[in-house]
Amino acid sequence: MKETTATSDAAPVRGFAWHVYPDPAGSGALAGDGPFNPGESRGPGRPPLEGPPGVAAFWTVHGKVPALLNQVEDRAYLVLTEDHRPPEVGPGWFVEPARLAERFELDQRGGRTARLLRVLGTRATDLGPLQECEFQIDRS
Repeated sequence: MKETTATSDAAPVRGFAWHVYPDPAGSGALAGDGPFNPGESRGPGRPPLEGPPGVAAFWTVHGKVPALLNQVEDRAYLVLTEDHRPPEVGPGWFVEPARLAERFELDQRGGRTARLLRVLGTRATDLGPLQECEFQIDRS
C-alpha cells in the first residue's frame, strides 16, 4: 500500500480532473488524432504534443482503468485544467468530469506514474460534479 504524501522524486500538480475520450464513430478516433491537435497524430498510443492553454497536465489512458469510474473508451485521456472550465478539444472528442476512485494511479511510458494524492474539493457543473485534485508525478 502506497502512502498519500509526495516523495522527493515527485512533482505535485493540481487541477480540475476531466475525462476526455473519442467518439467511436468519429473520424478523429479512427484516424488516431489526439484531442488537442487534430491531424497531428504521433502514432497509436502516443500522447499529443501539447495541450491547449489552461491545461495543467494530461495523461493517456490505455485499456480499462477501474479507478477511472466513468471511463467510456479504452483510449482516453485524463486532463487537469487550471480552472473549472473544460479543456478545448477537437471535433469527435467528448469531455466530462472525471470520476476518480480514492486510490487512483496511472502508469505511463518512460517510467512515470500519476497518482492521486487527494481530492481538494468538488464543484457542481452543468456536466456533473467536478473534482479538484492534487497528483504526484513520479519519475524513475
